[in-house]
Amino acid sequence: MKRTVLRTLAPVILLLSTCLLAQSFPQDKLPSYVTRLIDYGQRAEWSLDGKKVMFLTRAGGDVMEIDIQTKQISPVTLHYERPKDWGYYRALYLSNGDYLLTGGPSRHEACLQIMDRHRTKPPKVFKDVIVGEGPAVSRKKLTIAFTGPKQQQIWLADIVYRHGEPFLARGRLLIDNHKVVVDGIKYEGMIEPQNFRPPDDKELIWTQYGTTESGIFTAEVMGYDLETGEIINYSKAPNQYDEAEGIFPDGESTLVECDHHHPKGNAFIDLYRLKLDGTGQDYRRLTFFSDVPGFRASNPVVSDDGRYIAFQESAADSPPGTGSGIYLFDLVKAGLEKTQ
Repeated sequence: MKRTVLRTLAPVILLLSTCLLAQSFPQDKLPSYVTRLIDYGQRAEWSLDGKKVMFLTRAGGDVMEIDIQTKQISPVTLHYERPKDWGYYRALYLSNGDYLLTGGPSRHEACLQIMDRHRTKPPKVFKDVIVGEGPAVSRKKLTIAFTGPKQQQIWLADIVYRHGEPFLARGRLLIDNHKVVVDGIKYEGMIEPQNFRPPDDKELIWTQYGTTESGIFTAEVMGYDLETGEIINYSKAPNQYDEAEGIFPDGESTLVECDHHHPKGNAFIDLYRLKLDGTGQDYRRLTFFSDVPGFRASNPVVSDDGRYIAFQESAADSPPGTGSGIYLFDLVKAGLEKTQ
């Protein structure tokens, strides 16, 4: 093994040993349809074939994949040398199997990057595209949506390849938060793209953040029609935290990080399923991690066959997006989906 790889592995090994000593969510509180996949890591992402889950070792760490059947872990970003102060903050699959990454010296200085699916060379770094939070990626075509470092605008771009090298093309501004007015409400908080709504990818699901008069951080699930420009508020709960996360493959509902059971902000979130019918009424709570003091569940994603949710355990007082273990939620065993 190359010295550079060994050197890069060192913090990962240290992280693993640290996480093994950390307190985990109690196993006796888990229903039979929820199982722990791995006891460290964060920001899970399903492979296109549904056989692997990609994840970050930590914020600013490395990217790994785990086979959900064999539990074998393989590195995604350890085959090359990168600047010593750089780490990764997001990792997503493009529709052609290549990787879309965000990485840099800090979470809010992360550049957009595209890496070949064969992992034979370093990613191409778009140094002029600084991504404030997670980009949204179409699972059907090479289209992405992303927001800048201040999270006030959402942009749309296509990825094109010339002689095997990726480029960003046809970039256009979708949403300017200074102009967002929905149902007579003027929104001014940060915004973040989340998913292209299947099955036709004609709508972008995104999150509009805000703050109540008492200072509690809130979030609303929004939709932007890519053809008409119409914006719809799907959650309709301005005093509640509803952050859009993984979307179901039929496009009828989405997962949200939600504090409906205890509306005190994102320290108390669990996973809910919200029907995207525009009423804001059809909620179903799926996890109960925040019923155990000190824990919450977050960052869920749905496999493309609709069978599984991958999500993370996190400490209630940890920064947003921080995870300390990844779990699988079997929707069929839970009786929420028909047998595949």
